[in-house]
Amino acid sequence: MGHYVENTGTTPLRFLEMFKSDCFVDVSLTQWLALTPTALVKTQLNVGDDFILHLQETKPVVLKP
Repeated sequence: MGHYVENTGTTPLRFLEMFKSDCFVDVSLTQWLALTPTALVKTQLNVGDDFILHLQETKPVVLKP
């Protein structure tokens, strides 16, 4: 099941996630939407071409400085 974690506080977020599976896949929502047929995304989310053009097919990597 997909989920989303957002830090709504003012201090750094430390997040530990554990699974009962040997397989883990990290998928970016932006990447997933970019790889989904355009007409489907536009219809289901009621968005325009500008939104679609800003979706990235490669997942950005976030590194702690």
